[in-house]
Amino acid sequence: MKKLLLCLFLLLLAVPVGAEGGELVWKEFEARWMKAFAPGSVTVQDQGQVKICTLEEGVTATFFLNTDDLVERAVVVNTAASSARYFAGIAQTIKVLAGQYPQAEAVSAAFATVQPATLWRVVGNFCFERTQDSDAGWFFYASRSEQCPTEVR
Repeated sequence: MKKLLLCLFLLLLAVPVGAEGGELVWKEFEARWMKAFAPGSVTVQDQGQVKICTLEEGVTATFFLNTDDLVERAVVVNTAASSARYFAGIAQTIKVLAGQYPQAEAVSAAFATVQPATLWRVVGNFCFERTQDSDAGWFFYASRSEQCPTEVR
């Protein structure tokens, strides 16, 4: 029994702090997020607490970090006529931020199409929202928020 308790204790010590997707510091988050894209196909502009990832012309993912270097908010924008990379950016953002929750896959699937134009879902402590501006394009928002929606009305 003592050996079993000791093994359990050591196992708990081995679990990394911040292992959940939503609790990854930027470098860990970035490494997981980039796995959806071919190496070198995404450029990252580092502006300190703001990271701007260009997926292709007209498609960007901007990540806003808090003082603990965790992603507090993300905005994926598509101003191009159509873009599979926009949807890939959304799916990967949901996966990395909330993939540990069982409903994350269904939420990701809901955002994989353009209908409805305005959509919002909550997964864990994240609010995911999408809206279309007929002049500016498509906007996807992910934020740590107890209130949802915050962007779409």
